[in-house]
Amino acid sequence: MNSVLRPLLGLCLALPVGCAGDKLEGDDSGDSVEALRLSDDLSAVDMPVGVRTMVLGGVDVEVWYPASDSAAGGVGESVALVDLIPQSVRELLGDAPLPSIETMAIRDAPLRPLAEPMPVVFFSHGFGGFPQQSVDLTSHLAGRGYVVFSTRHVGRSITDLLPCIFSPPLEGCTLSGEDPGPDDITAMRAALEADADFLAGAIDLSTRAVVGHSAGGGTASTLAQTDSELKAAVIMAAPPSVSSDVPVLLLDGVCDAIVQESGVVAAFEQVPDGVRVRMDGAGHLAFSDICDLEFGTLSEELLAPRDDVSQSFLQQLTALGTDGCPGGTVNVPACGDAFLPLETSAPVIRASTTAFLDLHLRGVGAGVNGDYGSGFEVSTSSP
Repeated sequence: MNSVLRPLLGLCLALPVGCAGDKLEGDDSGDSVEALRLSDDLSAVDMPVGVRTMVLGGVDVEVWYPASDSAAGGVGESVALVDLIPQSVRELLGDAPLPSIETMAIRDAPLRPLAEPMPVVFFSHGFGGFPQQSVDLTSHLAGRGYVVFSTRHVGRSITDLLPCIFSPPLEGCTLSGEDPGPDDITAMRAALEADADFLAGAIDLSTRAVVGHSAGGGTASTLAQTDSELKAAVIMAAPPSVSSDVPVLLLDGVCDAIVQESGVVAAFEQVPDGVRVRMDGAGHLAFSDICDLEFGTLSEELLAPRDDVSQSFLQQLTALGTDGCPGGTVNVPACGDAFLPLETSAPVIRASTTAFLDLHLRGVGAGVNGDYGSGFEVSTSSP
């Protein structure tokens, strides 16, 4: 954002009513310009949040965005596990009840018409994840004035992996030997540059960041190395492999048995411009909403009893799908027998990510601080 526009944004954020200005191209709310309404609490939102499915370059993409006040009171959508499972697996599971993730995002809500374009965040899911896997964070960022895009990385999503646990593998089993994330995000950006659809004029693609969890953290590291215009990278539950000058926020849990702390620390020490939030008691999935899908129950009750399931592969996926979840097995010896409650870690993840992006994409605020309470330690890298 240039130095002329930044003071205007600050003025607009401070006003209790909308700033004067023309409607943005693509605004479908029918209302005059509305200001961003931001809570002083960085872990909270004070605006409606919308979500839509866009088709970018022939691929479905979920996008979260600030919604018009006309959407206030709308019902947030549910992300159903059944919708993430390919047909070949559904047929074997039958009519078994499957859980959902409840979200604040209102499907197809009208875009909030603002006086200037919003920064962009690309989210990259992990191995066995899916575009909405960290919807608490992606919808939160939308409620803080960012537009967030996420797509399915074919070859590492839950949709691609579940058919692979059967023997022989079912139709749809796809395992990627390479990281598809960087190409997927680059393709999303190129498609948006060509045609942003309802977001035309409402987003600033030159002011962008990437957020990634687990394998998506590897995607974030790659883009921090290769995207010369990237303003910031947030890496969750993954070792940051970044030698460029892109600012990096590392969020990791001490009790993560999937990505162990020792490897994360060694990588973080080599990051030129990094800040780390270390979370005592947090496991691998503290940075997602995957725990809501109760994969441990799905595994134990529906999959493990079957004689056509690869038990070794299922055990690996169950460990991946429960590490950090309530009732999950703690496999780090120093961590006792219970993970940090998700209701304790989630506000810190929201607040620290917001503070980091506000500083590096908007040039406002003081960035990440250490005021997160006992068990949360903030440090900086010093290569």
